[in-house]
Amino acid sequence: MASAIQKYFLSAPAPNTAAGFIDDNFAVVDMKRGRRGFGLAASAVTQLPPGLVAPGFETPNIEDEEELAGIVEQTAGAAGLMRKKRWSVALPEGTARTLIIILESKPGSRRELDEVLAWKIERLIAARSSELRISRQRISPSGGLERYLVTVAREDVLSQYDSLFNRVGWNAGLMLPRHLGEAQWLMWDQAPGDKMLVSANRSGFTSVIVRKGEPVLVRNYVCEPESRADEIHRFALYYKDRLTDSPDGSGLTGLLVLGGIDPSEAGRAVSDALDGKPHIFDPSEFGFSLENEPIGFDQLAGAAGLATIAWQK
Repeated sequence: MASAIQKYFLSAPAPNTAAGFIDDNFAVVDMKRGRRGFGLAASAVTQLPPGLVAPGFETPNIEDEEELAGIVEQTAGAAGLMRKKRWSVALPEGTARTLIIILESKPGSRRELDEVLAWKIERLIAARSSELRISRQRISPSGGLERYLVTVAREDVLSQYDSLFNRVGWNAGLMLPRHLGEAQWLMWDQAPGDKMLVSANRSGFTSVIVRKGEPVLVRNYVCEPESRADEIHRFALYYKDRLTDSPDGSGLTGLLVLGGIDPSEAGRAVSDALDGKPHIFDPSEFGFSLENEPIGFDQLAGAAGLATIAWQK
């Protein structure tokens, strides 16, 4: 079954090549799949000069498009992927926002659905829908109420990335927030129970709850590194209050921690809030092998997660 990402956000089969912005790095991957899971056919990562990319929802992200285009080409060249034209892209954290929108009643038509979603998005984002690029996908109902997974970015911000990739000759058919690429690894996992992603970024972290292959809760936290454990604990409490009625009764069973957060510390913060200790995932459990690779999973997880959509049916 296709994931929520593939069912709506893609109009054509996904490529197995993807790129991603991870704080001060830009990475590219070419994924392969075998009997034991996923691996890298090719990859490369380049550290970005300070200030070249300044992620943000409200303001332009790219300081010098020509310089960044050179780095994109250099990185793709280092991986031997210069001839690849079709790409998915994990955008910098903070450039786009992910929302789970609940509808109190079922719209009577597609036009009514568009109007209701636009109204709710405008209230949440505080911007006119005409200024935004919006993608949506209906996910499983909860309590009889319809829900939609929505990604939102400002049109003038995404146009910078459109221009950048056009400059290097790429067709970036899928551009999503980094955390949705990272959460893709939890969407692949078929074990019972809910799974939680905790993904650190320069401003704080993003948490996602995945249930039966769908993101059902997304929260962004702005905090100092020393406050992350407390905020993770608060997020786990919020999950406990709102979403622990998992259909199979398993509750939260898995935790994926990425970025500059100690997995053990994050695990303790979650365990203290819940009536159980979730398993902390290791990348090898997803069948993703980085043996003898100089690149860490944290640097590749967003881009590689998007690339795995190529194998979803």
